[in-house]
Amino acid sequence: MRKISRMAVLIPGGLLAAAVFVSGCTSVAGQSTSTPPGPAAGAASAGSTANSETGAGADVMAPNIHTVDVAVDLEFAENNGSWMLSYVEGKWDDSSMGAPHPISAGGPRLEAALAPDVQLLSPFEGAAPIDSPQLDSEGLGVVPITLDDFVQQNNQSAKIWLDESGQVTKIAARYQP
Repeated sequence: MRKISRMAVLIPGGLLAAAVFVSGCTSVAGQSTSTPPGPAAGAASAGSTANSETGAGADVMAPNIHTVDVAVDLEFAENNGSWMLSYVEGKWDDSSMGAPHPISAGGPRLEAALAPDVQLLSPFEGAAPIDSPQLDSEGLGVVPITLDDFVQQNNQSAKIWLDESGQVTKIAARYQP
């Protein structure tokens, strides 16, 4: 049986590097078997699959969750009692002398319904950003807030998690000084 291990590393400047390690041995029957490739645990880019567990914040493999690492131009709208999020997939721009910042990747505007129990995380409490931001290692907010407060904060970029039906289950706003 072969064991495939994957590692994804975010390099300063927004580049995502991935490494695949394969170690093998022969099965009892003498035939080589392999594990089908899957998503890298903790990979955080559009098109990857990851699930962030609540509490510890550790990413684990889950084939039914899709993450968009950089979503920009977030807009919320209420539609017949349900909330919708529209966004554009983005990328990190490190072309200036300043800190890298998220920009649109030039793709189409995407739309997804918010799950009834969507988790919203911000760098700040309440509707108006005050105090010092509370962030994780990716620069994402960790403070749970209400949808009304999240909308009033006018966050322009975030990481979003979508379930297998395409509903947004979690949004973590990116801190942009």
